[in-house]
Amino acid sequence: MATSDLTDPQELIALLREGAAPREVQVFAARGQLPLDREGQIRALIAVLETPDAELSAEAQANFHAIPPQELTRFVEEAEATGIELDRIARHSQDPFVLEQIIRHKNVADETLEAMARIVSGAPQEALIVNQVRLLRQPSLIVALLENPELTADGKRRLLEIREEFFVKEVRRREADRATREQTPEEAFREVEEAAAAGVDLPLPPDMELADSLTTGAAYRRIAVMTVSEKIKLAYAGGKEERRILIGDSNKLVGMSVLKSRGLTVNEVESFTLMRQLDSEIFRKIASNREWIRHTGVINGLVKNPKVPLALSLPLVKYLTFRELRNVQRDPNLPEGIRTTARKLLTEKKR
Repeated sequence: MATSDLTDPQELIALLREGAAPREVQVFAARGQLPLDREGQIRALIAVLETPDAELSAEAQANFHAIPPQELTRFVEEAEATGIELDRIARHSQDPFVLEQIIRHKNVADETLEAMARIVSGAPQEALIVNQVRLLRQPSLIVALLENPELTADGKRRLLEIREEFFVKEVRRREADRATREQTPEEAFREVEEAAAAGVDLPLPPDMELADSLTTGAAYRRIAVMTVSEKIKLAYAGGKEERRILIGDSNKLVGMSVLKSRGLTVNEVESFTLMRQLDSEIFRKIASNREWIRHTGVINGLVKNPKVPLALSLPLVKYLTFRELRNVQRDPNLPEGIRTTARKLLTEKKR
């Protein structure tokens, strides 16, 4: 069995993130005393901020709060912080300058921004409101900001104007046009199935076509006001950005149509396996596809996603690598059956 090189800064940080580093190493990380440069020390400290060890986590948080805000701001700006690191900083820092830099960071996750939108005030709140592209791409941010008790009157006015201009008016227009071209979702899905079986493209009505030059925000706006039938057709005939949005639609026929798209790639399927909001039928369809299930990324995603039914994920555990088995058996978010199976396989591989 290969041993970990604790002298390699990258491997050391990786072990801390996985919770696999020896406890004494985690203690030094929590105290900021590892033999790393300052950037590495902050990364290590962030990695143990939320460790299950309450005593260690408390010490890490105390030392995190002792870091000067300007130092954290510099880390966010210059250190290529990951989405997880930005999320943890956002939840443990109260400094407005730090929070504003996180909001503007290219790696910040949508979920992090949404959580911040409900509580931030001052400059961080303003940074969220003025980022119209992100608001249009992620309309739930508007909802979260409107729920913020600290939202200013001017901020509320601007958000309501954005919602009226880009969503409400478009919905009214769509509703006015809908009667002339209504099609049931079931009819649309049958049409998609027939096209997929024949291996042909399904043309869309001209007003449903999304040009390649449209931004992500524009795609969200167009899709937000489509009927289910229109979404089903777009899921099959649209591009990568439309598929990414539509795979998580509340109507599972839309997601199933995405999986029938002729342009769908394995990399896209791999990203779908990591999504926790998808219908179980979507995961079942992915797992039953012989071409997709040969790829390790798809297998890893299905096993590591706690929302995938156990009947689908459990048989796939045996295909994981030693390193992945180790990660899975330590993941408290996964079902006990998955973790136990991974633990048994690890024991067998060590013999």
